[in-house]
Amino acid sequence: MAPRLAFMDLSVDIKTLIVQHINRPTDLKNVCLTCKQLHEIAVRQLYYEVTLDVGSSHDTRLAAFLNPKNIGLQHVRKLDLYLADVLDKCNQQQQANFAIRMILELLPENQLEKFSWHPWSPFSGDNLVLLYRKQKRMRWLESISLDRNVLPELQKLPNIEGCFKEVRKLGLYPDSREVLDFCHFLLKNVAGRKLEKITLHASFDEMDPTVTTRELNDTVNEPGLITSTMFSHMQPFAKCTPIALNEITLQKLHLRYAAETYCKLIDFQSIKSIRIFGCSGADALFAELSKSTKLPDKLETLEFKHDDNAENDGLGAIDGFLCLVSGIKTLTLDLTYVKALPAAAGIVRHSKTLKSLNVHASTGPDMCDEELIYDYASFSSICKECTLLEQISVAFPSVSVIRSKNDSFVNFENCLGDLPQLATLNITTWPTNSPSSTKLPRKIYEHLLAGLAQQGFERSASNAKEKSRSSKLGIIAFGSSDKVYDREDSENQINGQDPHNYTPLYPNGQVLDGQAPPRIGYPQEAAYPKLENINEVLQAQQALQANHVLNPPLPQQSKPNRLRKACDSCSIRKVKCDESGPPCRACLALEIPCTFERPSRRRGPPNRHAEAIKKRRIGDVDSGSSNPQSPTNAAHALAQLQSSHPTQLSAEEICALPTLNALIDDFFTYIHPLCPFPHEPSFREAWGQREDLSNSSFLALLASMIAVLVASFPRKPRLHLNTQTRREYPNHLSLVDKCRDVCARARGPGYLDRPSLNVYDACTSYFLGLTGAYVFQWRQLRLYLAECLTIIRSLGLHKHEAQGYTYLGGMPHAWGSNGPNYDGSREFKVDYITEEIGRRVFWTVFVGVRTIQQLGASFGELMIPPATPTEPLPPLPREVDDVHIFPNEIQPQREGVVSMITGFNVNVRIYLSYSSLATAEMAFGIDEIFDWDRQQQIFAQSLQRCRQILESLPEVLKVQPKSSKDSGLEQQKPYYPPMPEYSGMRDPTLDSYRKTDSHDMRRYEIQKANIYASHLSTRSHLVEKYFLQLDKYERSVGQAPAQPSTNALAAGIDRFVSGTTTDAEVLEKAMSEEREQVVKDLLVVLGSIDMVNMEPNGDSFVSLYVYLQNSDFLYQPSDDNEFILSMSTHDFFRRNTISPIASLRFFPAQTQKIRSIASTLLEVPKERRGSVALQHQDYLYKFLDILSKLERVSPEGSEPNGGGALDEESELRLWADLRDHQLRFQEQGGVYGFS
Repeated sequence: MAPRLAFMDLSVDIKTLIVQHINRPTDLKNVCLTCKQLHEIAVRQLYYEVTLDVGSSHDTRLAAFLNPKNIGLQHVRKLDLYLADVLDKCNQQQQANFAIRMILELLPENQLEKFSWHPWSPFSGDNLVLLYRKQKRMRWLESISLDRNVLPELQKLPNIEGCFKEVRKLGLYPDSREVLDFCHFLLKNVAGRKLEKITLHASFDEMDPTVTTRELNDTVNEPGLITSTMFSHMQPFAKCTPIALNEITLQKLHLRYAAETYCKLIDFQSIKSIRIFGCSGADALFAELSKSTKLPDKLETLEFKHDDNAENDGLGAIDGFLCLVSGIKTLTLDLTYVKALPAAAGIVRHSKTLKSLNVHASTGPDMCDEELIYDYASFSSICKECTLLEQISVAFPSVSVIRSKNDSFVNFENCLGDLPQLATLNITTWPTNSPSSTKLPRKIYEHLLAGLAQQGFERSASNAKEKSRSSKLGIIAFGSSDKVYDREDSENQINGQDPHNYTPLYPNGQVLDGQAPPRIGYPQEAAYPKLENINEVLQAQQALQANHVLNPPLPQQSKPNRLRKACDSCSIRKVKCDESGPPCRACLALEIPCTFERPSRRRGPPNRHAEAIKKRRIGDVDSGSSNPQSPTNAAHALAQLQSSHPTQLSAEEICALPTLNALIDDFFTYIHPLCPFPHEPSFREAWGQREDLSNSSFLALLASMIAVLVASFPRKPRLHLNTQTRREYPNHLSLVDKCRDVCARARGPGYLDRPSLNVYDACTSYFLGLTGAYVFQWRQLRLYLAECLTIIRSLGLHKHEAQGYTYLGGMPHAWGSNGPNYDGSREFKVDYITEEIGRRVFWTVFVGVRTIQQLGASFGELMIPPATPTEPLPPLPREVDDVHIFPNEIQPQREGVVSMITGFNVNVRIYLSYSSLATAEMAFGIDEIFDWDRQQQIFAQSLQRCRQILESLPEVLKVQPKSSKDSGLEQQKPYYPPMPEYSGMRDPTLDSYRKTDSHDMRRYEIQKANIYASHLSTRSHLVEKYFLQLDKYERSVGQAPAQPSTNALAAGIDRFVSGTTTDAEVLEKAMSEEREQVVKDLLVVLGSIDMVNMEPNGDSFVSLYVYLQNSDFLYQPSDDNEFILSMSTHDFFRRNTISPIASLRFFPAQTQKIRSIASTLLEVPKERRGSVALQHQDYLYKFLDILSKLERVSPEGSEPNGGGALDEESELRLWADLRDHQLRFQEQGGVYGFS
């Protein structure tokens, strides 16, 4: 008896044949570790086709390909590269280029058969030259965008003709004139060789003025730029020899007048596969192909995706073409704007060969548009004649998931009994829950669909049994797939699988060289953005890559849902994921989590199904809907489907909608004049459409806006809250915490890593930081302000010129960039809304940083460097109100109306006035003496510039003088305490919402106060800093010899200051007078507090006392608030205008400025104190004593569950005392009592 052979006793050839049947990469790796011989055999298949993400830290396999000792490199034949989606695009591109060059250097010469760069971003020209120099056996070449023109270098390479000897397929992706020349270079060099396939996908920017549509495309008289450039070597076209191909793909071309040209360039009679996607005038091409001399006689695959015209020329052309051609095996038709379906007669003509049929036709591009359904006679004839069909995708009559199937639906199911080979059924129309009008929860809807699919499997088995055969139907899918590319997940399809009989269906598409297995067998691989194959989408993707596969419920035990998509671990490792999980067998063996959270990569032109879903899923996500789009809008992992779903977040978690509307109105009244973002029309339209239900970024923005409003204006929201809500939020801090909690939950983890990061995420971060400042949480202030600035910088909005591209977080298309059309791999100029909002956010952060520095805080981690010739700061926002700003244009400001941005820009210029001082401190250190003469010039010039800012103020932002100085004693309006029961009757701001002029005037008054505070604070900051450095200089003169004034580094500061010299004594006297004026201005502020205006935010003002109570100097003037006007300061604060200090309640930074002025003046030596403060010490004592008592009855000091009424009563008495002392101050002369 012959001894039994062991595996290792077999020959190397037999072992190689066995190893070739191992498909799982992890199994191949295990085989590699068995022995040296098996390692050498298995590594060939393991490295045959490689897909890498370059420029990403997530692809751990990249290091192996940068190791010269890796023996697998010699077996690499196909290399597909993707540019990973990360935030740091600049560094990522550099890292990617370096990694690609290293890989190309390490690969042996003349072994690559395919090298593909999938992103639309430019490829490194140096790397392309290296590729063509080393690899001469390429079978696939593609023309792509390059970072520089390298065609002259390529043409000079030795033996460049050798690169094209083995070429069989070309990918042409023109998007510029340079790429057109590259296309011509490839076509010219492959001329006369055996070419099998050409993919021509144009992607020119329609908004690019350098290349117009008319210039690109053929006209009646002459060829366009595309054909005349790429095929120039074949001119004249009438006499050229057409290119013989097997496959051709045309996408985004204008074929109306180019059809005849392409028929001269390409021999369509030999074509086996025609794919035409999104080509206008495609009916002209089919009309040309219908001629007997050009009719394809070997056609097997036809895929046609087309938006038809009003006359339905495309539908008529395809019907005629189908009746003339024969032998089609795969037919995919996706038509929109049509009035009828393709004729059944044209389909039946191919009954002897047709194996896959996908027909989708609708009256419009949106999901709500009617989808056309075949009549019973037409569908029955197709099923009876085309008996070889293995897959069919059509619309079925409507059916309800909660009622018995109607006769028309059952009749369609019975027709399927005539298809013995049918394995996959795709019903593109969604079942409803008619006649019920209530929304079904998502999970219930999915289980009802599973039941409907189970009935379909049972009917198929019954029909097969009657005909003495078995049913092969394994998958029933509902909904039209919105997938376009090979490795993309559908967001609008639910598949039901028969667990007893599942026959997977693989596509018939040919691979590159016929050696490797079909790519579709590996659903976990990344998307191929440049190959748009609808047939693969509707066939194998439904079987292998569906997001949700629902097992029908069994009588004994309901099995969990199964997801026919690779888990994250298997996807990253390119391992075929089994269907036993989760967890799958691979994750179970490795003892690692089996998750389905890895997002699929999608690139290329937007898909109309996906666009329609995202536009119309408002309100349908949280609970499902009778509309069938609702349960499938988002791709969730199976583990998430099986777990209990949390309640969908919405704005109503904060408070009721009427209250939210009132709070939003308050925000745009009180906060928006100082923080002019978000774009008000966009936001209000999005709120009107309830974007918070479907857009988490919008909800986070809304929550942060409410948080900053309540934190900066705590008493105002109490007027809007009803009794029940006030019990839920006993004080304003509890409402602030709720808003921040909703914001954090809406943002979720990893929001900074999302490709949809946009300028409104920066707005959200700024509002959160501002909220932290107002509730005295300085760490949150620093963190979120730094995050806001980081987002702005990552989007390129801090540049002088717009760079990069972002969109408005899902704002409506009418007002912002269209989110679904976003293409992160390409760079566009931002729309005007994004540009203006980005500038406003940047300058608001700039003002905030300068304010924090004025308050004495060190904020080195948020440094905004000064402008330089090479890196200038962005321009100030255009002085145009939001209603005039649109994505594609900015209309002029209405004549005679001052924009709210005018006051905003004035405030920014105040902080820019001492940029020379900030630059010097950045270079030499804060409060350091480096050249006292130059420093005095800087102080003098900075103060002069600051005082000149307000000279050009528009009249509406000025305070007009009164005719008499006694006007300050005119009667005030009576004070009404906050009583929610009658708040609507007594709140003066509610009426202003109905009066545009009053509403705008309130905003102007708020900006007046802000400008005054900023101006006074900056002047005080300069004065106090001057005296501090003067003292330091005088001490240094007595201790050490003076430093020479010819410091080379200090001389560089001269470009920021004028050449005039400054007299030291004159400057010191001017600074002393300036300090005295600051003291007067602060007394004016304290004496003009109005009860009605101050009451909503009294807590912010009582903190003035904190800095004064332990000092013999009782008054702290505002370092930050002054108008330079030719009028008395009393007239500035006349009684018929809003009190500046009262308006400070609207912005937390203003109160901080007042505190800063007080605290800095406390440290003034007695010999430098002015007479004004000493003269009014008694008044200040009483005034601040009342403020300190108000602090003890503030909402923060209240008991959460009681005592509120008592606190308000005590508070009213204190307000009355405050008013009494104000009147006494006025009777003693007030501001006119200054000596």
